[in-house]
Amino acid sequence: MLFSLSHGTRIVQDTAVPQPAIDAALTRGMAVLENPAAQMERLDLKPLSAVVDGATAPAPEAGSLRAMSTAPGAFRYLFRDAPGLPEGPATLAALDQLADSMATETTGPGDGSVAPIFTYFGQFIDHDITANTDREVAGLSEIAGDIAPMDRIQVEGELDNLREGTLALDSLYGDSPGQGAFAAKLAGLMRHPTFSDKMRLGVTADSGDGRPPLPADPAADLLRLGFLMDRGDITVAELNALPPDLRANFVDADGPIRTRAIIGDGRNDENLLVAQLHVAFLRLHNRMVDLGHDFEEARRLTRYHYQWLVLNAFLPAICAGDVVDEVLATGAPLYAEFLADNPPADPAKMPMPLEFSVAGFRFGHSMVRGGYDHNRFFGRAVAGSTQLAPFASFTQLFQFTGSGKMPSPLTADPKTSLPGNWVIEWDRFVHAETPLRSARKIDTHLAPPLDDMINQPASPAVMKRLASRNLRRGYRLNMPSAQGLIEAINATGLYRPIPVLTPEQVAEGRDFLTGPGLDAATPLWFYVLREAELVGGNHLGALGSHLVANTLAGLVIHDAGSYWNAKIGGHRWSPHLFQPSQPIDSLKAMLRFTGLLA
Repeated sequence: MLFSLSHGTRIVQDTAVPQPAIDAALTRGMAVLENPAAQMERLDLKPLSAVVDGATAPAPEAGSLRAMSTAPGAFRYLFRDAPGLPEGPATLAALDQLADSMATETTGPGDGSVAPIFTYFGQFIDHDITANTDREVAGLSEIAGDIAPMDRIQVEGELDNLREGTLALDSLYGDSPGQGAFAAKLAGLMRHPTFSDKMRLGVTADSGDGRPPLPADPAADLLRLGFLMDRGDITVAELNALPPDLRANFVDADGPIRTRAIIGDGRNDENLLVAQLHVAFLRLHNRMVDLGHDFEEARRLTRYHYQWLVLNAFLPAICAGDVVDEVLATGAPLYAEFLADNPPADPAKMPMPLEFSVAGFRFGHSMVRGGYDHNRFFGRAVAGSTQLAPFASFTQLFQFTGSGKMPSPLTADPKTSLPGNWVIEWDRFVHAETPLRSARKIDTHLAPPLDDMINQPASPAVMKRLASRNLRRGYRLNMPSAQGLIEAINATGLYRPIPVLTPEQVAEGRDFLTGPGLDAATPLWFYVLREAELVGGNHLGALGSHLVANTLAGLVIHDAGSYWNAKIGGHRWSPHLFQPSQPIDSLKAMLRFTGLLA
């Protein structure tokens, strides 16, 4: 379980003393479905354990079919020897100037054709598989002041992925073995005390002016600390006894942070949109239980659907279609070679390419809007409801979280849960209909609020400026230049050659890149955005698509416990085999299944 302290600075993790890893052969070979369809009936009506070839129910104390060691995951370079950026003061000055130029609005249309839900699904995915590359790790990844690129061997040796590197929803369940006593207690409290196969949700606070019609039940918030304290499940004395870094996540100068979310990864409550998506996945698990599955079977079905949606909904929406088709048809060979070169000590912890985590998967920052048509109260009006604002501002979406403490004048004190009038209306996020109902284009311009992040510390000042933070982090962690990475990928012969942008295409409107040579050896994050911009901004270009598709597909394809490796009657598992009449084969379908979308 991860507890976030100041996103962008550091993470606190409550862990136990490491124990020997359980033999992976006993844990990861349990999820290959081989029974004929005629014998298995429908997956939604029969426990998965009944149709898994050779599977047995896990021992109660295991808590998961995926027994994992406590060793951290590994960040590694895809190509350790690929050339990086030119070093020196001129490069650092140009990076700062580049960040300034990215903090200005685009001169053309900024609205894309991608639904805004994909912006935050991408963030949810990121939090599930990576943690630590956007942090200030002493002596390694500080980004303020006069910095120089670190030695890549040192980066690999000292920068640990605090996530497991697999799309297994540890960020949702938060119950991996090897946690400290307090984290283990919280993981237990995340399960419903009466219906123990279900995950616990929070209920919204009465805001006096109603709430959106969906969901029909009140379970539309995350579980929060104040609720558990009111029940006596957690005490002030218990919080005060925690080590200082851990205690600071739950107690501040005003006392216990009653709004603090009790979830597997605290970063999923850093803004309201990703928090509400987290609620949706908790509800997905609970709907599986409603269909008669126990906890482990519901968890497995939730993971399968999530993984399927990543590969079959997210990738096609974000990446170039021909790249996605090629990567999936060939089994993500770029990640396969990376995995072969970096075999994990524990097969349940997959290595993570730094080029993906530090640069490629940060494309979503350019899709973030400065405000959203959130619901009928903070967005487009609906007859019979009182519009309080024409849209939900970026600032408000951070205020109505655990760290923001839900500052609603309409709810009673002490604040403990999300006000009912802040529940999201997902029908405004699953289409790209109007400007406020679409993501911004993937381009080299960020929404203005991202140049003064309200959820970041004031010192060092660079932490509040997202473009500067990303560019300096890539330089500090010695990312390969985009052109160097393309050359290395093309040299493998695994795919059709990735075209290279000309220096003129890279530097158009930014002549300051030419002097230090950044037009020919370009920061990877900026290049991925510029490449997308040049193809219209509605999906990634060739390099960005390969980085994202190969990594996410590779994590699923090479996970023996994923849906990809589950066979039913000779066919790969799919949502259509789970629920043929109404398959959960899109984010819209998932939201309908969970009662969050009509």
